[in-house]
Amino acid sequence: MRPLHAVVVGALGLAFLAAGCGGAMPSSNGGPATLRMSRHFVVDGEGHTLYLFRRDEKGESYCTGACAAVWPPLETSSKPQGAGGLDAAALGTIKRDDGETQVTYHGHPLYYYAADASKPGRTKGEELEQFGAEWYVVGADGKPVEREHVKRAGSGSNSGGGAWG
Repeated sequence: MRPLHAVVVGALGLAFLAAGCGGAMPSSNGGPATLRMSRHFVVDGEGHTLYLFRRDEKGESYCTGACAAVWPPLETSSKPQGAGGLDAAALGTIKRDDGETQVTYHGHPLYYYAADASKPGRTKGEELEQFGAEWYVVGADGKPVEREHVKRAGSGSNSGGGAWG
């Protein structure tokens, strides 16, 4: 199997597996998006973890196709709202290549992770390298929150794929 084909097949397989294990992936369904802080990182209004992709450049998403099947973008049809300690002035949107509007925080496009499925608080995507770069949960300052930093702060770990925030 060619490497690119293996990545696409694997990504789609993971997306289908996550959807079949515990419910649908979180999604704003393009409706209003409310974000808040959950201890150390940004979550949606339901408590689902949001991630940033190191490959993205401010104002532009490089996660499309198979990548977006595994890492669904947080999309909205209106101005995103902030609550619970989140810097609402740092929220924004970008237009994706597919024409949809994606929520940004401090300029970073935001995504869910399929393996977190519908379980709020999961952080299975933290520090994964997929689709050409690493993925991180997003801190209050809009920067990646690395697992080691959280461990040093005495807030637990993500070794079991559970929530550490």
